[in-house]
Amino acid sequence: MTIGELNEAVETGEIDELIRVCEARQVKQLSALADTICAKKDVRIILLCGGSSAGKTTTAKRLCTQLRVNGANALHLSTDDYFVGDARNPRHPDGTFDYETIEAVDSARLASDVNALLAGEEVHLRRFDFINHEGFDSEGTTSVPENGYIVLEGIHALNPILTDAVPESAKFRIFVEPKTQITVFALTKLPPQDGRLLRRLVRDNQFRKLSPFETFNLWPQVLDGEEKWINPYRSLADAEFDSGLEYELAVLKPYAGGLVEIVRRRKPEEKKAYIFSELFEVIHPAHPNAVPGDSILRETIGGSQLEY
Repeated sequence: MTIGELNEAVETGEIDELIRVCEARQVKQLSALADTICAKKDVRIILLCGGSSAGKTTTAKRLCTQLRVNGANALHLSTDDYFVGDARNPRHPDGTFDYETIEAVDSARLASDVNALLAGEEVHLRRFDFINHEGFDSEGTTSVPENGYIVLEGIHALNPILTDAVPESAKFRIFVEPKTQITVFALTKLPPQDGRLLRRLVRDNQFRKLSPFETFNLWPQVLDGEEKWINPYRSLADAEFDSGLEYELAVLKPYAGGLVEIVRRRKPEEKKAYIFSELFEVIHPAHPNAVPGDSILRETIGGSQLEY
């Protein structure tokens, strides 16, 4: 889809139908994945990985729903809930926190919980407070329903260290990436990592109290971390899920446009901010009303009917 086609959909009122088609395409993908997983009788744990703001959490939750459609129960876990917190988190040489390293995750505790759950035991799962950057144990205990699955998602989900004790036949690995992106010039599409940066810009501002400058400053470290901690294991994936939505820039414009402008004006050397500013200049905004409550985009703009 081109910018012109997206703008035409907004102008003619067809944007709501476009949103429905894009969302239905993802539901179809997830349904097919659930069918594939349920056909593999030995699978007990689904490992779902992707880069920052790829939509991993919503994808995991929606996959759980599709597994239930097939008559199977599923327990969703996030590696983010096992962050060690700033008091123990490793730092870069310049003193800033390194949130991308596997050492930012309490991998021993996570592996222990996963192994216990697969053995039929009840555990106190970890939770993480992203405002105060502190982890805590949940009050109640959790177990995996009989013949149920664990869906473990996060940037380190494919790292073998987390599931070393789990038989290979019991694992199904999925890599999530927003491949579907709008065509911005001729045959050139917006790179998936740029789409993810725009999502993260909005999410960080809305839910993690980070300024747009902080998000832009952190982004190179995020990409370096992905190169080190995600890409080496991407080839292990049994399947991929395209989390991109062709309509999303029109919906993101009212949220991200102003944030991009702040960075462009105060930090003109930031080339990405300039590119995004030029892009939003020609994209017509769309109201988020038609975006479903369980959409991946709701993870970014808010208003999700899912619990995070």
